[in-house]
Amino acid sequence: MNDHLVHFSNRNVLFEDLKHFLDKHNEAGEKLAVMLVNIDRFRRLNTVFGYQVGDELLEAFAHRLDHISRDKDYIARMGNSEFLLVLPQIMNAGHATLAAHKILNSLSEPFILNGTEHKITAHIGISIFPEHAGGVSELIQKAEIALMSARNSASTFSIYSDENTQLDVNAWDIEGDLDIALENDEFELFYQPQISLQTGIVFGAEALIRWKSKDRGYIRPDIFINIAEKSGQIEAITWWTLNRALREVVAWPKAWKPLKVAVNISAVILKDISFVDSVKSALSIWGVPSEQLTLEITESALMEDTTNSFITLEELKALGVGISIDDFGTGYSSMAYFKNIPANELKIDQSFVFYMLKNAMDQHVVNTVIELAHGFSLKVVAEGIEDKETYEALKELGCDIAQGFYLAKPMPQADFIQWLQDYEIQH
Repeated sequence: MNDHLVHFSNRNVLFEDLKHFLDKHNEAGEKLAVMLVNIDRFRRLNTVFGYQVGDELLEAFAHRLDHISRDKDYIARMGNSEFLLVLPQIMNAGHATLAAHKILNSLSEPFILNGTEHKITAHIGISIFPEHAGGVSELIQKAEIALMSARNSASTFSIYSDENTQLDVNAWDIEGDLDIALENDEFELFYQPQISLQTGIVFGAEALIRWKSKDRGYIRPDIFINIAEKSGQIEAITWWTLNRALREVVAWPKAWKPLKVAVNISAVILKDISFVDSVKSALSIWGVPSEQLTLEITESALMEDTTNSFITLEELKALGVGISIDDFGTGYSSMAYFKNIPANELKIDQSFVFYMLKNAMDQHVVNTVIELAHGFSLKVVAEGIEDKETYEALKELGCDIAQGFYLAKPMPQADFIQWLQDYEIQH
């Protein structure tokens, strides 16, 4: 029985066929690789563009897999956006690695779906028979674990390893807990003040999400955000963060002027074609002027897809929303991109700020970024300021905005409002 859409064996036939492969290879003393290939963000594609486009992608994706595979390879559709490949008679894991690269390289060419060009990415998990497992179910399970490991790391594919199993189980548990974290009201926003270096006036604050799990306690943002980006949960978390920040900024004191709130935006959600309209809607719902909102995106994320990212950011900037390029200096943007970045400010990565008084090269980077940014009429935010000496040095260099533990640590809404009131009295 074949899958009606992609004309490969479906899941029901797969287990019987794979058992036949394993029996044959066991008798011959040969190795075999199982590869799970998962199309990234397939559910989102269906939601935004419709199921017809999703079906077109599956057919086109299956065609590419068939085109690059060997005659003796076996392909089956495992699930909604997941395919399984069996690579018979391999010599070692290196052969499976080459096959993974071949598949991923085939995706460099965009797909034309319903007349529109789409750039598609995927992740791959690999297990080897008999090295990792001797049975059908266990071999597929090990490939699933490897796939999860790839999705939760910077790699696009992974070969199963016992060392990573516990890490992946923990990631799986956290991913499951994230599903109910919003429902259980387990997230909270902390705010870290941003202050004008030249005037000492509070400029605004960066909103930083914190998660206190009912069962696990506080979980570091770098852990759960990374998992959420890989699992697709980052969209719901981002919209919660944006709406909560806009709701709470209304309550901030306005002794000097309405303060800005900066919200971090994932590169994943920036690709959403409805992103700009959703930002407009959120501003309208909470009655916040667009000039009070700044969206932060990392330099490396911006450079993933400059054409579409720049268009989206230009539209937001035209609305009056501030655009900040975070972690600047750690990416790979050239001067050609630099002069066209649709931003209002650059945020120097704290790794340069932290050591700038001890390392001449770091101070040179900081000084260069400030001069370049000002040359293009961009403000500069320095984060990670830990002491008075660094604060004064940045002020001397002409940096615009300061952020760091020297000024204040991130704090909950009530504490931040109190901090603002105390700061106003002192200044």
